[in-house]
Amino acid sequence: MSDHLAWAQWWASPWQSSHPDASSAQAFHAMHAVCRSQPGLACAALGIEPCLPPAPLDTVLGLALASREQIDLAMALLDLTCHPYLDSPLCDEHRKWCERLAKALHPNALLQPDDDPLQLLRAWVEPAVWQRLRLRLAPDRVLAVEKTHPLLDDAHGRLNTLWQAIVWRIAATSSELTHR
Repeated sequence: MSDHLAWAQWWASPWQSSHPDASSAQAFHAMHAVCRSQPGLACAALGIEPCLPPAPLDTVLGLALASREQIDLAMALLDLTCHPYLDSPLCDEHRKWCERLAKALHPNALLQPDDDPLQLLRAWVEPAVWQRLRLRLAPDRVLAVEKTHPLLDDAHGRLNTLWQAIVWRIAATSSELTHR
């Protein structure tokens, strides 16, 4: 399947790849036929405004179509990059990579000490993309992030680089695992 077709399918039915902890995802899996026949109702229930998909950026496409393991790795890399002293289950190689990225980008300068680094994803993507992408993430974390509105002026270049690096890393890690 082409990336553009996969993007369009994900855009139309983002609940298909929702986080396993999402109770809304379980409800939609139980009512799969209803979701397929009336996607407008599903979108309304999830707070998604129906609209045509924008042309996919490679980085956003990488997050939208990533496997569950890749999404989990992306969130762990983000957390460790923004909070280097965090107790993390990531291996030393990933930890060193996060330290180098943090030295180059200083993403912690964009956040308050108690801020969730997930805010950097929300600030980086368009609102219509966030409405769909958030379904792939831990619901409690998303709800907490959506209650805050950090000011990230003039940070788009840094956020672009941060997310390009993270998506590259999860793709490279997945590739390494499949080629061993």
